[in-house]
Amino acid sequence: MEFSNLIGTAEIVGGACLFLMLVYRQVKTGARDAWREEAEAQTARADRLEKEVARLIDVVEALRIENRELRTHIDNLIGGARADSE
Repeated sequence: MEFSNLIGTAEIVGGACLFLMLVYRQVKTGARDAWREEAEAQTARADRLEKEVARLIDVVEALRIENRELRTHIDNLIGGARADSE
């Protein structure tokens, strides 16, 4: 009688352990997939930001060139006005 109780208990404990192991594996796999998706999303975001920064750098360079041209033009206008007044 004691042996059959031991076998019954072993079946219950073994089944519970198997169930817990399967749940743990599923959670671990789910967490890994979630981290992978998050990493991919962050990589895509970083790529978009890199392109945006490159575009902004181009815009700033264009504005600097335009600013230099305008300063030269203003200097020429001011210089011409000084020459006319003298």
